[in-house]
Amino acid sequence: MSIRIFDPIIPEVARDMGSTPETIALLATAFAVPFAISQPIFGPLGDTIGKARIIKSCLAVLFAALVLSALATSTEMIFASRILAGAAGGGLIPVCLAIVGDRFDMEHRQVALSRVLAAMLLAVLIGAVGSGMIASFIGWRAVLGITATLTGFALLIALIGLKPRRDRQPQRFSLERIISGYGNVFKNPRAKLCYIAVCVEGLIIFGFLPYIAILLEQRGAGGVREAGFVLAGMGVGGIVYTTAVPLLLRWLRNMFNLMRLGGIIAALGYLGVLLADDWWIEAAAFALVGFGFYAVHNSLQTQATELAPENRGSAVSLHAFFFFCGHATGPLIYGIAFRTIGPTATLTAIVIAVPILAFILARAFTRTLAS
Repeated sequence: MSIRIFDPIIPEVARDMGSTPETIALLATAFAVPFAISQPIFGPLGDTIGKARIIKSCLAVLFAALVLSALATSTEMIFASRILAGAAGGGLIPVCLAIVGDRFDMEHRQVALSRVLAAMLLAVLIGAVGSGMIASFIGWRAVLGITATLTGFALLIALIGLKPRRDRQPQRFSLERIISGYGNVFKNPRAKLCYIAVCVEGLIIFGFLPYIAILLEQRGAGGVREAGFVLAGMGVGGIVYTTAVPLLLRWLRNMFNLMRLGGIIAALGYLGVLLADDWWIEAAAFALVGFGFYAVHNSLQTQATELAPENRGSAVSLHAFFFFCGHATGPLIYGIAFRTIGPTATLTAIVIAVPILAFILARAFTRTLAS
């Protein structure tokens, strides 16, 4: 929820802080850069001192950062709080995914990961709709205060109920062990392919999200509240995907055909965004984008958990690191593209590129596994 909580409220925050929407949109980058940088540290730390311990510590820091955001009195203070939140977030999602990899075999792992994905998407869905609606009635600070409160509850639940595995003892922290773990990851020829793919994926999909509210206002199609519903459309599409995963895998026979289908559906969604003349059409189009994106992303997550089973925290944290490198550069690249060639030409290029990239990716993975 905390990752995308600012997207629907960017225009409101900009007006309140006397800044520009383009500047406040870079809060996505302010979160994504430290998120990406911290993960190569937290992943192997989870492999050594314990994943449960990392999750609890990072939740505590995230709680403090969200409180700071809610109380911010300047643009600089908001950016500082998002940087802190991003650094803490780097120890949450990838370490949670690594825990799933530890406790489920490959046959059942993609379905298990899709359940975690469903929980994440539900949070994004509630946050996107709630953020825009709450901000339109009682202000953006209330949005951040509620998110901080929910994070505090999550921390309490983790402290009480999240227990380390008894069959694995924490190891002594060692820089040599971390470097060796990353070496083991890159011995797998699929590692480079997986990480390049997820970086491009993050750039294309999440680089666009901070501009939704801005484009809606420019089109006269809505504001922060409507942007929340559009963002929620992506979450709805993702949740539909997570419920359909078992059936899709049986029907399509493997995750690589699922990648191809995901690329086609995501492209149709972007075509709908390009042609939309009202916010509710754009929300429906984003449901297709969400379904297609998560079909590809969940398959890449599953591949990442099997790159180096003995160094799973390192492998998954690198996966998230490259994903959020795409997050971080995406808003900058979209901003340049919108200023130079315009939104219409930019989205047209995305419609063409997405299915091509999905088919290339699926073929490359198939060849790598065959060799």
